[in-house]
Amino acid sequence: MDVISIAGAYQGLKAVKEILTTAFEAKVDAEVKPKILEAQGKLGEVQDVLFILRERLSELQQERDDLKAKLANAEAWQSQADQYELTTTPGTAVVYRYKGQPDHFACPSCFNKREVHILQDNKLMAGTYRCTGCGFNYRVKSPTHFNPRVYGT
Repeated sequence: MDVISIAGAYQGLKAVKEILTTAFEAKVDAEVKPKILEAQGKLGEVQDVLFILRERLSELQQERDDLKAKLANAEAWQSQADQYELTTTPGTAVVYRYKGQPDHFACPSCFNKREVHILQDNKLMAGTYRCTGCGFNYRVKSPTHFNPRVYGT
């Protein structure tokens, strides 16, 4: 049953109630009037129940729509998350690595918040990459040591 069906039933009951009111106001036997009043009361109760059902149906439809949106978001995130795998880098950082191209790493802390922030090479600190989201640094590459023999000192 949908909102339109409930609204139609409600309007039908309203029409019957009006007919009974008209019949009650007409000249009828004293025996019939109590029966008409009883029928009107019962119709009013049914109308009240239909109104409550219509409100509850509306609430359930809103809840369904909200759950559909949450499911769509969860599926979209899972699709994106499936493109990454947790890995340990040569610099011993544990980060997420993109399985496709271009090759890149993502911050595990932000990833757990369902956000993908690509780690950027610091360039100033050899081998470390910075998260663009939380600002944390990860040692992705093995540190290179200064070798004075290579530079002639």
